[in-house]
Amino acid sequence: MTPASRAGGDDGIAALVPAPLVVPHVVRRARWSATAAYAAQGFGFAVMLTNVPTYERYLGIGPDVITLVILGVCVCAGTGSALSGWFAARFGSARVVTGGLLVAAAGILAVGLSAGAGLLATFFLAFAVYGVALGSVDASTSMQGIDVQRAYGRSLIASFFAANAAGGVVGSLAVSGAAGLGIALPVSLALVAAAVAVTVLVLRAGLLSRTAAVAVAGEAGEPGGTGSGVRPLPDGAAPVSGTGGGSTALGEGDRPGGAGGPAVRVPRATTGMVGAGTVIVLGLAMLAFPVADSAVSSWGATFLQDVLGASAVVGPLGFGAYQATLICSRLLGDRAVERWGRVRVVALGGAVGVVGLGLVAVSPVWPLAVLGFAATGLGLGVVAPMAFSAAGDRAAESVAGAAVAPVAPAAGGDLAAGGGPAAGVGPTVEEATDRAVARLNVFTYVGAVLGGAMTGVFATTDTLRLGFGVLAVLALATVVLAGRFREAVLPVARADQG
Repeated sequence: MTPASRAGGDDGIAALVPAPLVVPHVVRRARWSATAAYAAQGFGFAVMLTNVPTYERYLGIGPDVITLVILGVCVCAGTGSALSGWFAARFGSARVVTGGLLVAAAGILAVGLSAGAGLLATFFLAFAVYGVALGSVDASTSMQGIDVQRAYGRSLIASFFAANAAGGVVGSLAVSGAAGLGIALPVSLALVAAAVAVTVLVLRAGLLSRTAAVAVAGEAGEPGGTGSGVRPLPDGAAPVSGTGGGSTALGEGDRPGGAGGPAVRVPRATTGMVGAGTVIVLGLAMLAFPVADSAVSSWGATFLQDVLGASAVVGPLGFGAYQATLICSRLLGDRAVERWGRVRVVALGGAVGVVGLGLVAVSPVWPLAVLGFAATGLGLGVVAPMAFSAAGDRAAESVAGAAVAPVAPAAGGDLAAGGGPAAGVGPTVEEATDRAVARLNVFTYVGAVLGGAMTGVFATTDTLRLGFGVLAVLALATVVLAGRFREAVLPVARADQG
């Protein structure tokens, strides 16, 4: 349970105002635990993917079979992501993170053992188990990331995604090191599984469980309380940039035209859950990133060598430049959001991504293409974390809309205080966020599948340029839909109403 989602009572209104950092050791520990979870996920994923040539050698299979395995992993991951919302609603996202990472560790171990024994069917099954765990952890870590940034009251989500990318770098280096030392695949993957499992044991106590979050929220609400009254914001009111998953609360003087400005607006959502249309739009807005990510990793070296005539030494530089600037964009993303607001950051990032992919498509020489790959990572790297942050804000708005929407009183009863439903009716902010994040995360794997399919369509030297041009056009959707990433516009709980 997030601190914000319980401040002021059990009616789910508490996320309307970010809770102050009154129990710093709890939320700081949660931040580091969430960071470790993101890094462990990226570490394991990179190890599994960069060992592809080793799987082929151990099992005597070709790239076509491995392609089917990776496609199956994406499908299983999408299933795991969808299921994570259900599990998080019942057990909390912290338990989904720890349980998912342990299952992922078991999957990594099973893949190594089955490949070492030459058991192809078991290899497929182990990869499927890992895929389900991958999707559930991807989604649940984002749930935790949004919970933690709500507790802080500022944007942190990009830094969590940076930890995931950094974990991927460490994972690829670990595979390289294992190969250099001549460590057999079953042994190396067993060591990786053990490292992930130990990380889980270390971080599990620090994740924001429901109980811990309620305690933080209780501390936050004690001094003055948040009261029970809620007031919707004025129509067209602009959110304060840089809240990063927090909310915007305007006083009477902030209304357009002052206190006598236009009538206030009640959010239209009354179910408390984020609508499917909202999730789809955010998913389409972020889709360019997973598609481009898959394409750059698959096509980058081929494009530089086969189309632009670069040497084998230069070939990997495109992906390396992309990955380096991807991490940089995420390390700087939260600060940028605090300064310029999420919408501007996403719009600028999308535009830089369009320019980067376009530059790759028209580059006559490889240095310009490498620069284009770098620009792509710098621009699109921040889009995915901001999409999840926006989903958290839409969840807070939906719960607020359900809370302030008039409801018919029960027979002989009265409306709840404030004109909304009675306390405890409808989802909490955390529950609504978890469901929205689980559904949004499916687009990550839709993008990966599309990237793989596009690889097959454009995987010739004659059409690779066209493929990157298509990606540039796809990235335009991020720019066009950047407004959907706005910070939350929410009612404000009034402490002077009792």
